[in-house]
Amino acid sequence: MENEIKLIAAGDIWLRTESNRHPFEDVQHLLKDKDILFGNLETTLSETGEQAEKHHVIFISPDTARYLVDAGFDVMSVANNHSGDLGVEGFKNTLNALESRGILAIGGSATENRQEPVILEKNGISIGFAGYTIGKLALPRDVSVNRLVEEDILKDIASLAGRCDHIAVSLHWGAEMAYYPSPEQIDLAHRLIDAGATLILGHHPHTMQAIERYRGGLIAYSLGMLQFEPRWPHNLSREAVILSVNLQNDGVVGECGVTPLIVEDDFVPHVAEGATGENIRNFLTDISREVTDGQITEARWFEEIAPVYMKMNFESYRYRIRHNGPLPLLEMGVWFFTPFCLKCFAGLVRRALRPGSAPERRTPGSGAGN
Repeated sequence: MENEIKLIAAGDIWLRTESNRHPFEDVQHLLKDKDILFGNLETTLSETGEQAEKHHVIFISPDTARYLVDAGFDVMSVANNHSGDLGVEGFKNTLNALESRGILAIGGSATENRQEPVILEKNGISIGFAGYTIGKLALPRDVSVNRLVEEDILKDIASLAGRCDHIAVSLHWGAEMAYYPSPEQIDLAHRLIDAGATLILGHHPHTMQAIERYRGGLIAYSLGMLQFEPRWPHNLSREAVILSVNLQNDGVVGECGVTPLIVEDDFVPHVAEGATGENIRNFLTDISREVTDGQITEARWFEEIAPVYMKMNFESYRYRIRHNGPLPLLEMGVWFFTPFCLKCFAGLVRRALRPGSAPERRTPGSGAGN
């Protein structure tokens, strides 16, 4: 009988809770049912360091990393847009908090050199992990966070070829609060699988997105939030999934498992059961089918992301103008006429002319697609 392992992957994690509860107490039994557990650490584990000049800065005590140990996390991505929220000191403290507890950090290095992929072996099956992020991080050369550059990712995949059974690529990407990946993301994910990756584990939008089987690989475009504040900063989607994948030496075994979650006001997730859980599963099936069938065009994608994208950026510029003076106002003027922004304006016009052409935000317990 072939060796087999179970990999569980979860989305964004803050470790802060409103009620001082254990952040994973209601889902810990699920997370521990694994051989390898992966998550995205959407915070800086530090209470010291130079705070970044940005609207939303996220950090928490390094001691909270004990919750990750309790839950059984083996691998955490630190390649995201909050890695540099407390500068070099904060980032180094984050890496130390993880590594001192035996948790493998991917996507970042405490040196100026880009982190190379790492290989983890369980039950005779080896997986190469690598992490990357979009966005501009205001970090000096003392440390390094892997940027999402296709050429770099392809080189890392090539470097792992023949050295491990599977390659898992963690991507912090996409548009926040969007239920669909862009056509460019879909094409990139396919190219990475074609190059030799087995798994694409996506995060950043704070919403769940499609899960796609493609040429022997599995792509989770966004896993949503595992444990985060659902009201911050723009009433994020409370719905998320825990993904489980069985791997043998030669590939993905059977269908992946999906456990639907709801994140409560105290930032603690619990399993969505009954009709709510069924609605989440159905919605995930629907949006996955649209991606698999090639229905996500550029025009449709901009129609969906435009309202939230424009609102978030206006609020961010307003904050920076209030705190930093007129220079961000000039930057906003330039941003206003970028091709991406102009496509958002066109998307807003199309939405206005064809109400209902883009899906409305769902609420827990609502019908799929409503």
